[in-house]
Amino acid sequence: MLTSDLVRVSVRKGEVFPRFVDPADAEHRALAGLLIETFEAHIGRTRGELDAELKEVLGTGTSFLLHRGLAKLLLDRCRFDTQAPAEPEELRRAVFAQAAKAYHRSGDGQALVDRAEVLRQAAGELGLEVSEVERGLYADLKDEQVLEAFDGCSAPWLLERYNTALAQAVLLRAEELVIEIRGETTARYRALFRKLKFFQLLHRIRAEGDGYRIVVDGPMSLFRASTRYGLQMATFLPTLLHFAGWKLEARLLWGKRRLERTFRLSAEMGLASHTRLTGQWRAEELDWLPEQFAKLDTEWRVSTETEILDLGTQGVLVPDFVFHHPPSGRRVSMEVFGFWNRGAVAGRIELLRRHGPTDLILALSKALAAEPEALEDLPAEVYVFRTAPVAREVRRLLESRFSD
Repeated sequence: MLTSDLVRVSVRKGEVFPRFVDPADAEHRALAGLLIETFEAHIGRTRGELDAELKEVLGTGTSFLLHRGLAKLLLDRCRFDTQAPAEPEELRRAVFAQAAKAYHRSGDGQALVDRAEVLRQAAGELGLEVSEVERGLYADLKDEQVLEAFDGCSAPWLLERYNTALAQAVLLRAEELVIEIRGETTARYRALFRKLKFFQLLHRIRAEGDGYRIVVDGPMSLFRASTRYGLQMATFLPTLLHFAGWKLEARLLWGKRRLERTFRLSAEMGLASHTRLTGQWRAEELDWLPEQFAKLDTEWRVSTETEILDLGTQGVLVPDFVFHHPPSGRRVSMEVFGFWNRGAVAGRIELLRRHGPTDLILALSKALAAEPEALEDLPAEVYVFRTAPVAREVRRLLESRFSD
C-alpha cells in the first residue's frame, strides 16, 4: 500500500485523477527492473546497506514520487530479521557490565578501557566468539536488520501493482463509494457480496436492471475516521478488479482542508488485480457449522450455495446458508451477523421488518443482539449465539419453527 506522501494525482474541476503509469513503457520498465535487481542483490545484507543503495536511485523531490512508490511496494515484499547469536539486549548487558568492571579496576578512572579486552571478557562469559559479539551487539537496530527474504516479481507486474496501489490510496479518503456492476453470474455476484462482508464494510446493495448498485460507506463517513476501516476498503478494490462490467464513483474529502472531490474508476481502465479470486470468503467461525450440521441426525440439509434474495427497491439479502428439507421441499435461509458485522445490524433489522422474507433465520452474535423490543414484529426468526452458530441449536430451531 502507498502512503499519503507517495500519492501522485492531478485535480481538475473537482475530480481526482491518479497519475497511472503505462506498464508497457520501456523507461518505466527499466526503472522497475533496476529496483527489483537492487532488492534481489541485497538478500542477506542489512537494511542500512539497501537504503544506502536506494538513495542514489530514489531522489528526494516530487519528480521521484514514482521511484519511491515502486520502492515502497517492493519493501512490502521483503522480510527483514534480526540475526544475532544471542539477544542483542543480552549482549549489550554483558559488554556494559564488563566495561563497568574495567572502569572500576582502573582505580582513579582516568585510564582508558581496553575495548578489545572488554569484548573478549564478555564473549567468554557468553560462550561466544568475539566477532559474534561485535556483530550482534546492535543487530536489532533497524539499519542492522538483515533482508532475509524478498518475494521477487517482474517489472510489468510491479508497474501494474503500482497503478492499483495508487487507486487504493485515493480510496482511503472516501466518504462514500458507489459501485455499479452488471453481466455476472449469480455465483460471482454472491462471491462479490460475501467479500464485502468479509472485509467488514458497511454497505447497501440494490438490484438495478440486470445488475446491482452497491453503496459502501467510506472511512471519512464514519463518526471517527478509522485507519483500519480505510485499509479494509482499499484492500477490497483488487477483488472488484476480477469482475467485468463495473464502474465506481467515490466521493472524497481531499487534502488538509478536506474539500469534496470525485474519483471515478471502471473496468475499462484496465487495472490489474494482484490477488486471486478464490470464490468463497467466510469468517472462520462460519466454517464450523456445515461440518457439524452434517453429523447430526436430521432430515434438514445445509448448503452455502445460497440464492440472492431480492427485496425490491430496498436492497438484496445474501444469506450465508440455506437449509433444505427434502420431505417437504421447504427452504430456509440464514444470515449470520457476528462481531465483524457490528455496523450493519440495525439497518438489517429495519429492512427485514419492512420487506424481509418469512423463511429466514437472522443469527446474531450475543455481543450484537439488540434489545428485545427492537426485534419485535420481524418476519424472520432470530437466533442469538455466543461465539459461533451451534449446529444442534440451529437444528432445534429448524425443527420447531419450520418443519410441517
